[in-house]
Amino acid sequence: MSQKELISLLYEKYNSQLLNKKEASRELNISEGTIDNLRKAGDITGKKVSGQIMFTLAEIARFLSE
Repeated sequence: MSQKELISLLYEKYNSQLLNKKEASRELNISEGTIDNLRKAGDITGKKVSGQIMFTLAEIARFLSE
């Protein structure tokens, strides 16, 4: 599945371009703690929005494609 197709599927599921840490961990099938470790290592990039770490659908798709 291409990144574009994956982004489209995620958008249909969440109706948003951003996922919070819980949603991202669910899609990646990893714990929220592992997401924190991946962020610290620079393997996945999150953005702080209103005090909460959010992940773009494109970033989730990129990570899943690797």
